[in-house]
Amino acid sequence: MNWLLHKERYNKLIRPAINRTERVTIRLQVSLAQLISVNEREQIMTTNVWLTQNWIDYRLSWDPSEYDGIDKIRIPSRHIWLPDIVLYNNADGTYEVTVFTNVIVQFNGSIFWLPPAIYKSACKIEVKHFPFDQQNCTLKFRSWTYDYTEIDLVLKSDVASMDDFTPSGEWDILALPGRRTVNPADPTYVDVTYDFIIKRKPLFYTINLIIPCVLITSLAILVFYLPSDCGEKMTLCISVLLALTVFLLLISKIVPPTSLDVPLIGKYLMFTMVLVTFSIITSVCVLNVHHRSPSTHTMPTWVKLLFLVKLPGLLFMRRPQNNSARRCLREQRRLREQRDALGMACSTPPPKTISSSSVCSTLGRSGGKSTAPFALNSSLRKGEPRPTDPHTDGLSSLYDLHQRALSDWGADVQEAVDGVRFVADHMMGDDDDQSVIEDWKYVAMVVDRMFLWIFVIVCVAEHRLFSVIFSKYNQYIRPVENVSDPVIVQFEVSMSQLVKVDEVNQIMETNLWLRHIWNDYKLRWDPKEFGGVEFIRVPSNRIWKPDIVLYNNAVGDFQVDDKTKALLRYNGDVTWIPPAIFKSSCKIDVTYFPFDYQNCTMKFGSWTYDKAKIDLVLIGSTINLKDFWESGEWMIIDAPGYKHDIKYNCCEEIYTDITYSLYIRRLPLFYTINMIIPCLLISFLTVLVFYLPSDCGEKVTLCISVLLSLTVFLLVITETIPSTSLVIPLIGEYLLFTMIFVTLSIVITVFVLNVHYRTPKTHTMPAWVRHVFLGMLPRVMFMTRPERDPIPPPPHSPPPPKQHNLSGGLHQHQHLLLSTELCNLNNLNRDATKAGSSFLCREGRCNCCWRQRSTKLPADGGGGIVRGLGTITGIGGNGSSCSSSESLEGGKLSLPTLSQEVRDAIESVKYIAENMRLQNEAKEVQDDWKYVAMVIDRIFLWVFILVCILGTAGLFLQPLLMGEDI
Repeated sequence: MNWLLHKERYNKLIRPAINRTERVTIRLQVSLAQLISVNEREQIMTTNVWLTQNWIDYRLSWDPSEYDGIDKIRIPSRHIWLPDIVLYNNADGTYEVTVFTNVIVQFNGSIFWLPPAIYKSACKIEVKHFPFDQQNCTLKFRSWTYDYTEIDLVLKSDVASMDDFTPSGEWDILALPGRRTVNPADPTYVDVTYDFIIKRKPLFYTINLIIPCVLITSLAILVFYLPSDCGEKMTLCISVLLALTVFLLLISKIVPPTSLDVPLIGKYLMFTMVLVTFSIITSVCVLNVHHRSPSTHTMPTWVKLLFLVKLPGLLFMRRPQNNSARRCLREQRRLREQRDALGMACSTPPPKTISSSSVCSTLGRSGGKSTAPFALNSSLRKGEPRPTDPHTDGLSSLYDLHQRALSDWGADVQEAVDGVRFVADHMMGDDDDQSVIEDWKYVAMVVDRMFLWIFVIVCVAEHRLFSVIFSKYNQYIRPVENVSDPVIVQFEVSMSQLVKVDEVNQIMETNLWLRHIWNDYKLRWDPKEFGGVEFIRVPSNRIWKPDIVLYNNAVGDFQVDDKTKALLRYNGDVTWIPPAIFKSSCKIDVTYFPFDYQNCTMKFGSWTYDKAKIDLVLIGSTINLKDFWESGEWMIIDAPGYKHDIKYNCCEEIYTDITYSLYIRRLPLFYTINMIIPCLLISFLTVLVFYLPSDCGEKVTLCISVLLSLTVFLLVITETIPSTSLVIPLIGEYLLFTMIFVTLSIVITVFVLNVHYRTPKTHTMPAWVRHVFLGMLPRVMFMTRPERDPIPPPPHSPPPPKQHNLSGGLHQHQHLLLSTELCNLNNLNRDATKAGSSFLCREGRCNCCWRQRSTKLPADGGGGIVRGLGTITGIGGNGSSCSSSESLEGGKLSLPTLSQEVRDAIESVKYIAENMRLQNEAKEVQDDWKYVAMVIDRIFLWVFILVCILGTAGLFLQPLLMGEDI
């Protein structure tokens, strides 16, 4: 080993070629030991790779027979020449592998070197089908300083070795093909590239992201099956939207912020959020329809035809038949009116003897009408002619008797009858209103069902030259012949990758190659004296280098990597291209985030030499982007370079620097999909608050849920943008505007609900409120309120009863007939069926039975009317006709003459009628307050729509106008 590595015999800086035209062939083989991670956000793949390298160094050969048969030895790699093969698409600045491993040297000069390395390589992540994605990450190896005329790279195998590979829990290795690349445009270029084709194992994301998303999304469909009466439709919609928002924020932290494509699951979540937002809009409309009433809306004919007749049949919906009491009562009244009409039209004269059952039957048929409880009164009211037939003279006198009797005692009874009529009409009106409400609810149910179905991605001469050049060379002395002369350094920056822009810390990370060219007169030679060698490559740490650093460095590491070699030409020109990962401070202007443009500068200059010592000359006018790796988040618009001569306060000398201004524009697709659109969707839900009916009880819930969602987005944005107080980002302004918007909507909603639930017992409606909100504003807002049904006037007492002086027999017979009619009222509480059918008492238990009162009737010598009444009151076999139990004094019948049960019933009916009348009046006032609340809602609905549209357009048009200016 001492003989092999003797300094007079071996120089590790000289390429092991017999002559300068000979190429050193390096055989490469990549062995993948472990796929450590793939960082999707930073687009970096970390791998544990063993890089097998074989070449022949003729200077390290020997005869084994001279050394006891030793045919191979192990030598520390730092003592021999090594090919400077690096990973070109490195992402962390560590380009070289470890040199602390030994090499195996064979007796024939064959060298085997297997250095391990942890490589962090830039990998363009395709997120279109995430998490079912397949990636192709490349590892590009080539010599940093030697070209194809000096080093030839050859693949040992067409694929990378996986003999010692440890399987990954997240990725499957599909293929590891390798290829040798030669650039036809540049004959000196050659590299070896391995394609790592990997496929993600989707189980983790399926269990933790996809299945929960699908389950939550499925809940959006159930919104249309949830009954509107339960009051939880909006709660379910908003809860689903909030859950999807959380998942969208989680995904935005996992996938890279690239705007070149949208991941599959991001598209799915965005589609679902739009779907859920649309379901919220639809639910608001459904609830608005569901809570409509006849006092606020009139159902158009086309709505009845479309939603009550046609669509239910298409959606296989069957509505139960309406068998309400109102319908039955109306049907009975219609039949009775038909029977009465037929009875009046009959021309057959009635018999001379009219049975009491006929009278009661007639009374029963008439009692169902709304005009009067008695058939006689009904007939007379209708203006029917009195019977003229001689056989009906007795009945005619009964009509006269009945009419005159009403003026005596009918005031209280008539009031009670009118009260009963009012109660019936009130209940029928309520039934009509309820029927319309049920129709609106059924329309809402049809709309729900319809949307339920809709909803259903070197040689000896070189050795001698090297020894001669560096024998008297001092690397610390500036290479000028005259001390007063400056060293002219030509400088150029080539950008290979814009790694990332950290908005929070205001740091831009870039992968740059710095090209330095200067002339060192001490490194000149005559190629004729050294076998025609015109250039050699030497370690950069052996020569003088300009100390050019990045002034606005943000990590404290100002120096670049000096392990790379420099190219020396015979005329003294030195070319040095060190790679470096720079983290430069950059003032981030977030005014128009995420539609922002940034101007990040990189200032390069000598740290210790002023312009009199080093003068920088800019090569070209812009950054060299020939080998630029396209970024998925930023687009480089321009990258001009400028030279400045500046005098700093610390020193008297003038210092030269070259400053590159990197004008970049953010690609906004990622933020548009994951932040802007969800914010817009959630913000526009605020407008729906004023369309949501107050009766559904979820107006404040919707407002608060929107406010909470916007708060979550605001917290996410504060983690993304820098914590600067100079400006407020555009999306921050929009969210702040929307939060104020939502807060104001909550205040207005509380006020509207306060108005909606006002009653006559707590508030009196001022005249100006009635005039403005019930008269003027509805016409301005094109709101039409349904016409109200006229309220029947309260029953008035008839004029005071008149005294009639009738003859004894006729007077008592008239009272007998009226007592017979009152018998039915006395028996209302005993037998409703019989009373409803207008049957007289036949059981003999009441105190008004004819048998018990018959002795009180005076005799009628003539037998005219008395006999007629006797015939009328006779009821066949066991019949007993009823008469009043109270005495008929002075020809006047008053309420005290009725039984206690009848008086109680009449008072109860009067109380019920009066109470319902008061309730109707109170309900009208409540409906007026509700309509006032609806008018206020409609006003702010249009106001908020205009403000929301104008505010959104005004904010988001600013970056477009700013972009045109640029």
